[in-house]
Amino acid sequence: MNNGPKALYNGPTTCDITDIKDHVVDLPEGEMQHRRFEKEGIADVLVELAKAKTGALTQAGVAFEVVERIEMRSARLAVIRKKKAEAKKLYEVLDETEANEEDAREGDIALVARTAQTASKHVDPSLAALFEKTMKYYSQIGDKAAATRRRNLKAAAEAAARTADKANADPS
Repeated sequence: MNNGPKALYNGPTTCDITDIKDHVVDLPEGEMQHRRFEKEGIADVLVELAKAKTGALTQAGVAFEVVERIEMRSARLAVIRKKKAEAKKLYEVLDETEANEEDAREGDIALVARTAQTASKHVDPSLAALFEKTMKYYSQIGDKAAATRRRNLKAAAEAAARTADKANADPS
């Protein structure tokens, strides 16, 4: 079903992670649950650590390199998050494009099936055999809906029969 005009995507069409490729990992299934994640207040921590490089680190016995790693990882996280947002948008538009293309293809198949059905009824009955799979494919949803209606009618009739049986069995 077409719900209006679709806008062509004009954003980035690639997400290049070459600049961080040496740090990209693929964790085993379930391994994410064992990771520690950033908490509220990280910005304050980074400011504090940057100030501590002027002397407090040495007093506390913390190696200067540890804070440098924290700063480097923080910078890399900013890049990763930017790339992740780009990839997420690409995934979103690809998902939407897939749905749009699939819908359009299904519409074209419906057009062929309906035309073949009409032609086989009014022009040449042998045409039905030439488009048998297409017409069967097209009619799947209708067939399923009809089966559901039959099942629902049967269930309603059975429920009505049970109600009638109860009413007949309980003469109070």
